[in-house]
Amino acid sequence: MAKIRLFIDMGSSKTVIYRDKMGVVLNEPSKVSVRKEEDNTQIVGYGQKATKGDNIYIVSPIMEGVIVDENIATAMLTEYIRRVTVDSSNSRIEAFMSIPCGASAQDKERFYQVAYSSNISKLWLVPAPIADLLGCGIGFDDFEYCVLADIGSGCTDIAILSQNGIVDGFTINIGAINIDMAIVSHIQSKYGVKITLNSALSLKEQIGSLIPSGSKNLTVNGTEVRTDMKKTITVTGFDILDALREYYQVIADSVSSLLSASEYQVYQKACAQGAIFCGNGSKIEGLKEYMQETLRIPIYVANGARTVYGMQKLSQDPALIRKLL
Repeated sequence: MAKIRLFIDMGSSKTVIYRDKMGVVLNEPSKVSVRKEEDNTQIVGYGQKATKGDNIYIVSPIMEGVIVDENIATAMLTEYIRRVTVDSSNSRIEAFMSIPCGASAQDKERFYQVAYSSNISKLWLVPAPIADLLGCGIGFDDFEYCVLADIGSGCTDIAILSQNGIVDGFTINIGAINIDMAIVSHIQSKYGVKITLNSALSLKEQIGSLIPSGSKNLTVNGTEVRTDMKKTITVTGFDILDALREYYQVIADSVSSLLSASEYQVYQKACAQGAIFCGNGSKIEGLKEYMQETLRIPIYVANGARTVYGMQKLSQDPALIRKLL
């Protein structure tokens, strides 16, 4: 029987699937639209086609990096796998799937249950920091100890890594979505105007910076809270600085706490090597400068998500799989 190998990052915001020898074959929102009528629930759309309507609601089966609705997650993953394997319907599917480094035994069991219920025959669960490091092009023989922070959409994984894998680490429930929500709240407080999460995302991506600056601005539409009337406002980078820094400071404090709790030798060598930041939340302007000033250690920023690429690289080294997993 033919074999297909997939690398799956099923995150809070989106699901990315990389197929061996083909690259990224799916990048869809991790959401499903369902119609609820009395005791009957019917799925009517996945990903980009998941939209609201009469008695139709949007369900996000992944929150803060873990599965919160097994049935919906199974239906979503089954559909996504069907799409990327439609040319090989009779093949055996093996998969590497990323999980938060702070995932509990119960969280891991949910991932196994969803995967095996979605026609996956063999599964490796890979802690996100391990995949991220390899995805950044760094080998586990390239250092003694280092720190990595993956700022995802729903959570942030922070870990100290050695040549043998994760020394210590945890997951905090702060991600890019929280930052977008903070911008919405901040704009409402400052201007009395409620904007959408999409507008907040545009502000973050186009004018957001952790370095004080009022030189960039962007015009967005919203609704005035007092009158419920449509209103257009011009926002500067300086206007959203505090909202951004609040959350990135929590991430910096978490990195510092993890380092401070480590053994002295690990602390010294990890600080000398520096910290790597990746994930969707690492794209913010000024991240390197802000973290270097805050943490006082070398900072390396690998913009964007690297998880599926790291898992694909891991799959090519059976000895490394045995050592790390």
